[in-house]
Order: sequence, then C-alpha cells, then structure tokens
Amino acid sequence: MSDDLIPGTAARSVHLAPVLSAAAMRAADAYTIEVLGIPGFTLMETAGREAARLAAASLSPGSRILVIAGKGNNGGDGLVVARWLADEGYPVDVWMTAPAEQLAPDAAMNWAILERLETSRLEVRPAGSWSADEIASWRGDLIVDALFGTGLESALRAPFDVVVRAMNEHATPVWALDVPSGLSATTGEAFDPCVNASVTVTMGALKSGLLLGDGPDVSGSVQVVDIGIPKGALSGNAMEAGSGFLSSDTWVSGLLRARTRSDHKYTTGPTLIVGGSDAFPGAPALAARAAARIGSGYVIAAGPASIRSILQEQLDAIPVASWSTDTHAQAAIESLIDDLGDRWTKARALVIGPGLGRSEQVASQIWMLLSAFDGPVVLDADAIFAVAADRDRVAHASNGHWVLTPHAGELARLDTDAPEDVNLVARVQRVAKAWNCVILSKGQPSITCHPDDRTIINATGHPAAATAGTGDVLAGIVAGLLAQGVEPLEAASAAIHIGGTAAGRFVERGAAQSLVASDLIEALPEVLRHLS
Repeated sequence: MSDDLIPGTAARSVHLAPVLSAAAMRAADAYTIEVLGIPGFTLMETAGREAARLAAASLSPGSRILVIAGKGNNGGDGLVVARWLADEGYPVDVWMTAPAEQLAPDAAMNWAILERLETSRLEVRPAGSWSADEIASWRGDLIVDALFGTGLESALRAPFDVVVRAMNEHATPVWALDVPSGLSATTGEAFDPCVNASVTVTMGALKSGLLLGDGPDVSGSVQVVDIGIPKGALSGNAMEAGSGFLSSDTWVSGLLRARTRSDHKYTTGPTLIVGGSDAFPGAPALAARAAARIGSGYVIAAGPASIRSILQEQLDAIPVASWSTDTHAQAAIESLIDDLGDRWTKARALVIGPGLGRSEQVASQIWMLLSAFDGPVVLDADAIFAVAADRDRVAHASNGHWVLTPHAGELARLDTDAPEDVNLVARVQRVAKAWNCVILSKGQPSITCHPDDRTIINATGHPAAATAGTGDVLAGIVAGLLAQGVEPLEAASAAIHIGGTAAGRFVERGAAQSLVASDLIEALPEVLRHLS
C-alpha cells in the first residue's frame, strides 16, 4: 500500500495512507496525466498488471478466469488483467458489454491489443454475443468485475443489473477492480444490485466508499496497488472534502509519550474528569480509569456529592472531588474549583459530560467549567447535548482546542442542515469547521476531523465495542493523551485507534458479545506495549 504524509501533524516522519473520494481520485488522475504527462494508457497498464499479479498469486495452475468488462477505463483495466493472466498461462474468457466503437480511448487501445494477440488462452466474446443467463453455466475459478469503477453514483440499469445478479449468484469468487460495480466510491452506498466481491483491488489509493456505509460489507478484502500516481498528488487530494487519511499503528506509536527519569505525576499530564449523576455514577469512573491507564500521571474525578462515595469505592487510586447539588450552579462550580485548588490550575486536560445528566443546572455548570478552564477540553455525551444549541458560542470559545465525541445521533444534532448526498467524511468535516472543534465521530468507521479539514479515518475497531460505557472510556483516553501534550486532532484519532485495537485484542480471546467497557481499559497495557 502506498503511504502519504498528513500535513500539519506532530508525527511528521510517518506517512499515512490517503483515502480519496471519487472526485479527489479523478483530480489525482488528471494531475498525473495532464500536468505530469504520464499517459492514462500507462496508468491503465500498471493497474491491470498489478491486479493480475495479485490474482495470479491466489490461483492454482490452470485456473480459468472470466473477465466481464465495461466500456470505460474500468473495463480497460479488466482487458489488461486478461492479457497478463493469459500471458502467465491461464485460460481467460473476456466478455464485453459494449461494442468496440463505444469504448473509452485507452480501453479501445487495449481492445485492439487483444485482437492482435495470437494466443489460444484468450477467448473473447464481443457485446451482443452472450447473455447474462450464460454466466450461470460458466465453469471456472475466478470472475473479474471490470464493469464500472469509481464513476457510478446511481443504481445499475438493464442489462447490467441482471449481469451483476448473475455474478453474485455464481459460486465462483468475484474480484472487483477499483470498487465493486454498484457501489458508490464516495459515499459507500451499495445500490441494488451491487457486486458482492471477495476481493477488491483498488487503484492508487483507498476510496472512501470502500470504508463507509455498505462498502466494507460488499468489498471483501481490499488490496491497494500503486499504479504510478505520485504520492504527493494522492496526499494533496486527500485534503479535499470527503477525503482523508487512514490511521496506522506506526503513526499512533509516534504520538505516545515515553517516560523519562525526571517525570513525576504532574509532568505526565494531570487530567480532570467531570461527570456522573445518580442514574450514571460509574461513567466518570470509567473515563478516569481510562485516562490513568493511557498514561496520565494524575487523574481527578469530580461528580455531584450524591455519588461521591460510589466514585471513591470504584477509584481507590484516583482522588475524588465533588460539588453540592443543593446550591446554585455557579456557586457549586466555584466551590468545586476552590476545593481543587492547584489541582485545577495544574490540570492539562478536562473531560466534561460522562453520565452528567441533562438538567438546566447541568448546562449552566458546563459553561461555568468551560469559561474557567484554560486548556484542551473533551465534551462527551451529556455535555454535547448541553451545548448543541450554542454553536457560535462554542466556535468562539474553543479556539480549535476542544474535542467533541458524538455518536451518529449526536452528530445529526450538531449538523441539522447536512445535504443528503454528502458522504460521512465530508459531513464530519462540515461539523468540525462550523463548530471550530475537533470532531471525533464514533462509528464504523470512526472519523476524526480538525477545523482546517485534516481528517483521519480510523483503521481499527470491532462491533463488540458497541456497548454501554465504551464512549466514557474513549473520552478518558482522549483526555489522557491531551494531558500528555498530544495535539487535539492526534489525541482524538490516536484514542479511537487504540480503543479499536483494544476491542480487537479482546475478541481474539473471548466472545465479542461478552465485551464490557472495562475490558477495554484492562486491554490498554497490552495495546500500549504492542504500540511501543
């Protein structure tokens, strides 16, 4: 996989793989062809050759391949695949869906090459000489989907819908070139029908649609092949709307702070957790334990006085503070800050929200804390609810240093006027810019965006983590990294990468449905050791 550097990050020596929307990929292609002068035919040749190389590595000698090719460049890639596999000794059937005169220029050139080849290993059937019904009776070992590629943004029409259904009903594995036909390369929407690929060989860079929406369900194992587009062209276009970079272990490792002989509990990042209520007394405890496990040397958990004893029982090694619920919100928070004393002034990160509740008094307390704290803040859960109507106020006060961690419902509350056709990456980018905050949108995949459009899509995660309390753990990990000096975008994206890795490690040993939030905390030492 080709890797590219995300601009403006601390881990500047580490490259991240770009993830491009269809438009961004077209721009990278156009730059390579029109500005650099590398012909599209050359890119097509490289793409087909690399896809053929991967296919050959998975095939047994004598395996038979069927390539179903469209009229565009994706079909041209398929023609190159067919030629290279035939040259390697495999019998290959090529079934065209368009007459030669309708082929795109580079695809037409490859069609002409096939016509001139003298080999018994290639059997080509022109458009109109076969029907979709014949796919069911074809006998072989691999079907190559070279119908559409990245340009499709609507449901397949006849006869292609019938062809795709026949491919899906066949027992033979299907390899898709670039993206499965029927899948939006930008949004990840799988139209009906859509090729259900066992492998997708995508050209130059990951496409956002392979990671979003239905993409992971229909793409199978995704392999990225270098086709000769310069890394700078790919990374530059990964800064465009709807595009970003993919997190990696190596990148996260470079963000983790190593302990030195001179460190003590205040130099390793004091973190303050504010949350909890009678209904959810354990939420701030989870966040506090996670912040400590990720390396924050001194963590304080603060909650209402009614749950103080519960917090103390759950946090034997973490100090607990509280505020009275019987006094006015302003007086309660002023008293809390006074009681914390230099622990408040020395805190280098603040989490607000886990289990806090949604009363008017809570909203006032949140703004009191935000106004008094001079440092990076994580707003989670009930805190997001409390500020959702105050976008302009948040945008002005945050200075780009606050992190919001919405799930899908909370993201919708933050962005009520999102266009229907925008992909999820672009939507999170819109929210980050509008709120002037780093947005960590939790989901599959999770997406982290900075207001300046830098975007990191999480490469880890498991559905097992979709359980109560894991959001509290995530908020604590983000804050623990912030307190150790990691910048907000990097802290948020590293936290979700680490949390996803922890979930993955858990399911390697136990049943996914048995995971609870505290299991992620217990897995952190092993994950950090792996990343160190």
